[in-house]
Amino acid sequence: MKTELLQKKGLNIRKFILHADKITIETKTFHKINKYDVRLDNVGLDLYFQAENTIAKKIGFWSCIVALTGSFLVFLLTDVKETNVWIFNIVSLAIMACMIYYYPHQDDIYLVGGQTNLAFYRDKPNEKVVLDFIDNVKTNVKNYLKEKYSAYDSSTSEQDFYNRLNWLKDCEVLSQAEYIELKTNFATHKLL
Repeated sequence: MKTELLQKKGLNIRKFILHADKITIETKTFHKINKYDVRLDNVGLDLYFQAENTIAKKIGFWSCIVALTGSFLVFLLTDVKETNVWIFNIVSLAIMACMIYYYPHQDDIYLVGGQTNLAFYRDKPNEKVVLDFIDNVKTNVKNYLKEKYSAYDSSTSEQDFYNRLNWLKDCEVLSQAEYIELKTNFATHKLL
């Protein structure tokens, strides 16, 4: 099973490809490209939301727009003698407004609790798609951990197996019913 999530925010791109045993992550910014794999047993199952307050950004942007409009009207409607200074001010205000508008504010969802934290844009393409993808990741992580740590053979000690089951249950990977079923199957297997 392979699932993919592509997120674009300004010049930044995050691409996640979910495989059965790993997640491939590609990040692209204006000056850097990264591509790496994260094994599913290194991914946590807890969500953490982090967002910046955007009021200051909006105030700064609209202040630049008002100042830019005012400067432009003064330049057009009055007889200014220092044309270069006015043009420089107008261009500077326009550049500042663009920089404020395109500067990405932080609005991320993190999947934490493991050795590697994964960061997703909360609203790219939209919050429902992102949360659905995160649910797929969590389901794959749980299935991978169940398969890896609930396996046993004739050389598996009882203490080791029960420790693994307790850990899986504590991490909420196993339900109570699955926990009891695996313990019963192991005990039956040991008797044979």
